[in-house]
Amino acid sequence: MKATQREIGNITHSSFQSDFFRSPCLEVIVDGKTLRYVVSNSHSEARVKTLFEKEPTTIPWLETFKPNETLVDIGANVGMYSIYAAVMTGCRIFAFEPESLNYAELNKNIFANRLNDRVLALCMALSDGEKVDYLNLGCFGASYSHHDFGENTWFEDKWFGDKFTRKDARLRQGSVSSTLDLLVERGVIPVPDHVKIDVDGIEYRVFAGARKTFADPRVQTVLMEINFFDDRNQAIIDSMTEMGWRFSWDQLRTNRKKILTVEYIQKIRRQHFGGFNYIFFRDDRYEKLFEDYLSGFEPPWSLKIGKPAST
Repeated sequence: MKATQREIGNITHSSFQSDFFRSPCLEVIVDGKTLRYVVSNSHSEARVKTLFEKEPTTIPWLETFKPNETLVDIGANVGMYSIYAAVMTGCRIFAFEPESLNYAELNKNIFANRLNDRVLALCMALSDGEKVDYLNLGCFGASYSHHDFGENTWFEDKWFGDKFTRKDARLRQGSVSSTLDLLVERGVIPVPDHVKIDVDGIEYRVFAGARKTFADPRVQTVLMEINFFDDRNQAIIDSMTEMGWRFSWDQLRTNRKKILTVEYIQKIRRQHFGGFNYIFFRDDRYEKLFEDYLSGFEPPWSLKIGKPAST
């Protein structure tokens, strides 16, 4: 299992059209395969242009999947990574996204890539129980993030480019939730081979509703964005390792701006600042994959921020 650092190639502006649907989109060709993403605004366009840069180790992780393996993508947004995994590896995907505009965009991306037989989008949140509640929005716009189901985790106002949302004046949408464990137990989805969790702050709730599934040896890997500001999120790291999962310091050190040190990562964790994508695994081959990947890695955003600081 080898991984190489990919760079975005030529992006083609085009339009996807069917009998009932038409949308401008961007096309990217990777290893002879075409990825098509609909474009509703400048933010969704930026997501395409930074596909290989924003989360450097996510792409090589996705490329380890085998045809017909199953990925559960929790907090799928508009499906940037779901679409990539399905097109490039042929895996099956259950993509969960509760926000209305993102869910619509996600379905457009599935349809534009003709992946309806491989990717199923579900408009619901995964949490620690079954519930009807509010989804607190980061903002009302396609491809945006930082939405909270059932609570407001923000400590302050958030800026989205040159616009901001006030912490105490967030728009709300109605939503429903279930747990990963319940959906697997009821046969709604199979035991997944891989799980991706990106829920911007309430990952401890998703984890609480997925512990039984994560204890199943058929689950091979779990990528989870863990925000350090909440001790309940940080506790997931220890809980996963106690369950027999491992993570790679080389994977964590591989940052889009600079190669980090273990000491720096431990420091910001103690300071409850920021967060990281943790890729948990059981198989030694992932340790080797991330070690080899880091050895040839050049941070894609280092030139954009000047000379990397020492960390």
